[in-house]
Amino acid sequence: MGLTLLAAPASEPVTLADLKAHLRIDGDHEDTVLTTLAVVARATVERLSGRALIAQTWRWTFDRLPTGGRVALPIAPVIAVPSVRVAAADGTMVAVPGADMVLDLVGEPARLAFKGVPPHPGVPIAGIEVEILAGYGPDADAVPPQLVHAVRLLTAHWYAMRGDGAASTVPDDVAALIAGHRRPRLVA
Repeated sequence: MGLTLLAAPASEPVTLADLKAHLRIDGDHEDTVLTTLAVVARATVERLSGRALIAQTWRWTFDRLPTGGRVALPIAPVIAVPSVRVAAADGTMVAVPGADMVLDLVGEPARLAFKGVPPHPGVPIAGIEVEILAGYGPDADAVPPQLVHAVRLLTAHWYAMRGDGAASTVPDDVAALIAGHRRPRLVA
């Protein structure tokens, strides 16, 4: 199983102007560093929380559907599933009609179920591709403020600690902000 980013977020949850105000930086001499750190901080908060912050498109590839034809989607929050494709015996990917699927966005994780007999891929590996649009929305307005602040604080921490070797750590206050939004992971 694998997740591949198809379309990155169109914006970041924390703007450059917000970061500069938070850090009390005037001028544009640190803009590139701050922008890069903010992107990495957002990706880190997403990885630690298991949540996409700003709308982004992912492709989830896996071998086959479990018995019953239901799968829990590996990323949250899910906005939509634009397409599902199943490999034919010759390896070509065939779209599954939307009418043959049901998307459950009520619970978490979001689930995708197939009506009737679930599609069976004609290849043994990576036979199913699910395109997932995930995130709280198209911009930072819908992102929980704790996660936005976690990105802001992590960016500021890494900016202050650059070159000191401590930039690889996540401060406790940032971890605490993320903890309340972390997706539970069930282990069998």
